[in-house]
Parts: sequence; structure tokens; C-alpha cells
Amino acid sequence: MSKKSVFMCVLTIIMVAYYGFAMTVTSRMAATDTLTGLDVTLSDPDSRFVSVPDVVIETGVDPDTLTACLRRNFDLRALEERLNASDKLQSANVTLHSNGRVHVDVTPMVPVARVFEPGKPSYYINATGKRISAELRYHIDVPVLVGRFDSVHPARRLLPLLDYIASHPKAGAMVATVTQEADGNIIIVPNIVGHVVNFGDTSRVSEKFALLREFYRKVAPVKGWNTYDTIAVKWRGQVVATRRNKAVAPMPLPTVEEQTGSLDINDNETVAKSSPDEAV
Repeated sequence: MSKKSVFMCVLTIIMVAYYGFAMTVTSRMAATDTLTGLDVTLSDPDSRFVSVPDVVIETGVDPDTLTACLRRNFDLRALEERLNASDKLQSANVTLHSNGRVHVDVTPMVPVARVFEPGKPSYYINATGKRISAELRYHIDVPVLVGRFDSVHPARRLLPLLDYIASHPKAGAMVATVTQEADGNIIIVPNIVGHVVNFGDTSRVSEKFALLREFYRKVAPVKGWNTYDTIAVKWRGQVVATRRNKAVAPMPLPTVEEQTGSLDINDNETVAKSSPDEAV
């Protein structure tokens, strides 16, 4: 047998012995290796809806006893699934770092509206329609939805409207409450008191807000802010307003057309037609 062959045999024996020793040591370490702590990170540290202590509670993990848990027995996937199922969290990612600390990175749920249904506890919904439990300690400044919602007219059908309100501050400043009637008509109660706005459905949201804005600029100051009780923008390219006191004859005011040349006012039904170029 050559020296090279002898060397290779000896080297092989050493490697096998080392491998066996390493496996034994690793197995013993794994049997006694425990976690060292829990870290929680919020994607939005300024969230008013979810705090770090809230997330810790949602994990169901006691940080004080976590250090007694063996790494090999800790189910990361189950914890991640638990957090993703929470109605307070948009998403969650759980990882175990080499130092033994469990890291939880979460994106808090962002409510876009609070829903009130007769005889039922109120709740929030997010941009995808997911329900979020409403708790007394939370006070989120979001539009309020009021009405009876079912499988035909669910609350999530209003999401395109709410999304527009959330992304357009000028539109959001106009809206106090959104309600849904039994026939599905969406009614907006604006911050400008004294009337309601029949929005119809969630089609052409940008156009409808532009029509409403134009009505506030060019019709209401002339006709009077308390003249109408309902402003309807549900029809394409026009605003239809209903008089508050239909028995009172129209005031002899100049039409907006005479003043601006942009609107056509009919006092019998108060129809203002317009083609706004831009949204609110």
C-alpha cells in the first residue's frame, strides 16, 4: 500500500470520527438550546390602532417564560399563522435569529371606516373589507358607515368610495358619515350641515365629488345653503337638488348661468348640469 493510500485512509477515519463527535455535540446542544427573547417591530411605529404590547398579546407568548422554551420545539409557522389571522394585523412575518431571539415584524391593520348596523356591535373595516373589532380604547378618525348590510349590499361595496375619500383630503374633509339605504343607495352626510347627498353607487366617484364641489361653489352661495335638503349626484353629468320647503315659491335670484355661464338651473327640480374637468 502506498503512502498516499495510507494517508487517505487515516484522513477518512479522522473525518468520520469528527463527524460523529460533531453530531453528538450538536444533538446535545439542540436538546438544551433555548430561546433568548421576543422582539416586535411595527411597520408603522406611530399606529394609533395597534401597539407593541397589543402584538405581544396577539402572539399568545409569555416573554417571561419564553426563555424556557427549546428552539426545536418552537413552532414559527404556527405563530405566524396566528398573527396573520388576527383582525388587528394586516400581515406578519416571524423569524428566529441565530442569537435565539424570535423576531416578529407586523403591519398593523389600517381601518378605513367604522360600520354601525342596527342591533349589532360596531366594527371597523380595512381597505380589503376585513372586519376589525371595535374596542372602547380605540378612537380612530375615519368615516362612519351606517345602515343594514347584507350579501347583496355588503359594507365592502363602499370601499371604492372610502378609498377615494382616504386618498383625497379635500373629499375627505367634505364627508362626515356614509349611510346605505335599503335599496342600496349610498347617502353621504357632509360636514356642511343642513342637507344630505345621494351618491347612488360607487361608480364615477371622482366625477361625483367634482360635481358636488362645483355645486357648493356656484349654486349653494346663490340659491342659499338652506334651500335644499337633498343633493343628488348619482346621475352622470348633473346635480339634482330637492327643495327643503317645496311650497315656497322660488326666490327671484339670478341664475348661476347668468352669473357664470357654466350651469343650467331649473328651479322646479333644481337640476344643475355640468361637466367637471377634475376631481376634488
